[in-house]
Amino acid sequence: MLNVAHVSQMYEGQPVLRDINLHIPAGEILCLLGPSGCGKTTLLRIIAGLERSYEGDVQVDGAGLRGVPVHQRGFGLMFQDLALFPHLDVAGNIAFGLRMAGMPKDEQQRRIREVLELVGLTGFERRDVARLSGGERQRVALARSLAPNPRFLMLDEPLGALDAALREELIPELRGIIKRMGLTALYVTHDQHEAFVMGDRVAVMHDGAVEQVGTPEALYRRPETVFVARFLGLNNVLPVLKWHAGSGQTVFGAFPLAQPAEALLLHPDGVRETDAIEAAIEGRVERVAFWGDAYRVELRHSSGEVLTFKLPSAGRTRPEVGAVLWVHVAPEQVIGLRNTIAMPPQS
Repeated sequence: MLNVAHVSQMYEGQPVLRDINLHIPAGEILCLLGPSGCGKTTLLRIIAGLERSYEGDVQVDGAGLRGVPVHQRGFGLMFQDLALFPHLDVAGNIAFGLRMAGMPKDEQQRRIREVLELVGLTGFERRDVARLSGGERQRVALARSLAPNPRFLMLDEPLGALDAALREELIPELRGIIKRMGLTALYVTHDQHEAFVMGDRVAVMHDGAVEQVGTPEALYRRPETVFVARFLGLNNVLPVLKWHAGSGQTVFGAFPLAQPAEALLLHPDGVRETDAIEAAIEGRVERVAFWGDAYRVELRHSSGEVLTFKLPSAGRTRPEVGAVLWVHVAPEQVIGLRNTIAMPPQS
């Protein structure tokens, strides 16, 4: 439905976006995930038409959007600051885009009732937006974005100003609403958990480029670069010191792998405690955290590297800090990584 082809952007001679290529099929929610300053919002603004000076092409249903103003794109926008009009009540805020589109008043009222029911705010038409809770204001902003029946919905950190508990409640609600409407959406966030719950696919951005695109499961189980692994909290990354005869030599020893790699991820899901000292990794427990069904353990190797993994908490005592443990890594959970993606030279 939406294609982003070779989009690049420069500010004061510095690259902000570097050869971005994305395809979003109809009905999909694609999350842009990455740290602050990686280019997520700049890309969203280009797609929305809020920025026009860029290289590359943005298309919807095969039609290029260059030169098409924001109000003619038929997109819905929702930002973190919400931008609700304080002098208008809930219905007035939702009706704003409908009035701009020239919708008759009776149809406006019908549509306002429909979207308020959709976001769980039936009967809120005459409420003062200043007296609403944070979650209620988020729902009003979403209703305003949905009211004109956008063909594409864009959300830029829409839950970023909320506390963790409310955000946790609203993420699946928001996804459910978008899915029930059959919308295609681009969702920008810096929060991995939010992206994994919200997105059908996730595009991880770093330094103005897309490092990897995939389903949440694929990204978590098979990251492709050192940055993606570390950004997702998979920190057991070791540089490959030497590659020989199908094995990567690291400070933890040699690990067989089908293809040469610049670094190896010892996926924490593949690390288990063992009594067999031979061919195992030995270390001292440096830190332990109780996570309910598991202990999160940090094990320091004699090389100084730290291996992080979980131990089931049922039926065992809490590991003691300073105790020696031996662990084994399942071969299928040793993943080869590139240091970063290969980028074309900047012109």
